[in-house]
Amino acid sequence: MSKLQFFLLVVAAAQLVFVVEFVRRRKLLESFAVLWITVGIGGVVLVIARPLIDRLADAVGIAYGASLVLALGIAFLLLVCMSLSLHVSKLESRVEVLETEVAFLRGVRQPVTQED
Repeated sequence: MSKLQFFLLVVAAAQLVFVVEFVRRRKLLESFAVLWITVGIGGVVLVIARPLIDRLADAVGIAYGASLVLALGIAFLLLVCMSLSLHVSKLESRVEVLETEVAFLRGVRQPVTQED
């Protein structure tokens, strides 16, 4: 095992430990923890299956396996950003509904805008 592979295994293992610790401290929801645990396990698999990645990169027409991993990582991060954007949008809609309900329960009138 090369120094690079050992380093990447240590990073993947540390990432798994951090995720478990964040879940234990209730700083990370379980639904997101599953995603990041999968990423950590995927990192271990990528380190172990390095020759397979190089062959797959050759088959796709990419010169170096690390470039394939980088491209897949960028695509994955774009999907994570989209997922988080959808999650935030849903929460924003729920906050607007709750805001209206709290205002109603407190008897506060919604500001009326006057049209000029």
